[in-house]
Amino acid sequence: MVCDCCGRKKKLFESFAAVKYKQTQMNFCVDCNDLAYKVRDDVNEQNNDNYEKHLKEWQQRAKKPSDIFLAWQQEFLAQLEKSLKKEES
Repeated sequence: MVCDCCGRKKKLFESFAAVKYKQTQMNFCVDCNDLAYKVRDDVNEQNNDNYEKHLKEWQQRAKKPSDIFLAWQQEFLAQLEKSLKKEES
């Protein structure tokens, strides 16, 4: 199993998060999954500084993203940024 974000291979006894997207399933290593949650939580908490910081970390971490991950991430971030703009108004 390989992380769809960073491309890291799963090690023995390591857990990966399964994320369903349309008809497929993506797999995230713990670190990539944590960053995705941090980005989402930053938006929910209206913490723009941490949002930018965690988003940058996540983008730097995504060294070998799969095509399906890129499509999912684009939709995921678009929804979050829409939420940010609504709450700024």
